Amino acid sequence: MNERELLIYLHSLNGVGIKSLSKLVTNLPTLSTVLQLQPLELSIQAGVDFSIAQKIIDGCNETAIKQFFSKYQDWLRSGVEVVTIYDQAYPYLLKEIPDPPLVIFGIGELELLQKPAVAIVGTRSPTSYGRYAAEVLAKELTEYGLTIVSGLAKGVDRLAHEGALKAVGKTVAVLGCGVDVIYPLENMKLYQQIIKQGLIISEYPPGTKAHPGFFPQRNRIISGMAYGTIVVEAAERSGSLITAQAALEQAREVFAVPGPINSKKSQGVNSLIQQGAKLIQNGADVVEELPYLNLTKKTSAKSSINLSKVEEAVFSQIQFVPIHTDELYDKLPLNLTNIYEALLSLQIKGKIKQLPGGLYIREV
Repeated sequence: MNERELLIYLHSLNGVGIKSLSKLVTNLPTLSTVLQLQPLELSIQAGVDFSIAQKIIDGCNETAIKQFFSKYQDWLRSGVEVVTIYDQAYPYLLKEIPDPPLVIFGIGELELLQKPAVAIVGTRSPTSYGRYAAEVLAKELTEYGLTIVSGLAKGVDRLAHEGALKAVGKTVAVLGCGVDVIYPLENMKLYQQIIKQGLIISEYPPGTKAHPGFFPQRNRIISGMAYGTIVVEAAERSGSLITAQAALEQAREVFAVPGPINSKKSQGVNSLIQQGAKLIQNGADVVEELPYLNLTKKTSAKSSINLSKVEEAVFSQIQFVPIHTDELYDKLPLNLTNIYEALLSLQIKGKIKQLPGGLYIREV
């Protein structure tokens, strides 16, 4: 076994976590040293608990290794690809975080690991406002050539992936289970779409079932792969805030979509804004904070529709935060007749849509 193969094997051993494996990689001259030591020696030299060292030594027997690599070949034949931290295909941004995954399993377009990305996360039960914001942001950011990273969970994660795919953009789903395990099952169709148009990844070996403890751990990968993390609707205690915290610790940008002050699902994101997160209203607000990427928006058929000067003025005021006609009247040097005519025309052209109560919002 070479160093790469040994890393993949040790990564698969039950009871040997990422922290222990990282100590082996960091503290030993080579991983192959493991095969030459007794448990106590390994514990002292690598700085791991004796019980972990014992599991590693016990697991490094010829029969177990042979059985594993037989299973490993089955993974490869089924379309699973394996990237280690030793490989050129490993995402360079992820390598910079304090605790990078040493092995990544993937199904789909592996080259997306090297593409510039932004993460979108949020509540599993978004409001209509949150659903719209997640989808439209994903769509707009893919138009700048950015890949959308999220966790394939219910709610905002799912909508972010769907928004990217609808715009014929690219998306990466980071799972808290094996890449061949669909969780939740209701996302089966989306999972299959992502395999065709994007990438599914996980640090957990194929066949690993979802576990509550895995999701906070995988959040560091979501933020670590991205130049910035966008939070759309999150309560005060939320997994999305764990991802935002991970992004801050990784010295990455954190963006927040503002929400109503009377909504519990906005308390987390509004708090992030108070703490210094960038308040965003559209994809351009995100791109503005990433000038070093030199991103240019692609022109879509919908954006190329000609608008009159009045329509342009009205449209410029309508983002993914619903706006009332009274507010448009206050902001624009136009009479109500002109505003209503422009609103009707913009709806016909597919640029905006009307919500109940005289509210308007951009069309996805």
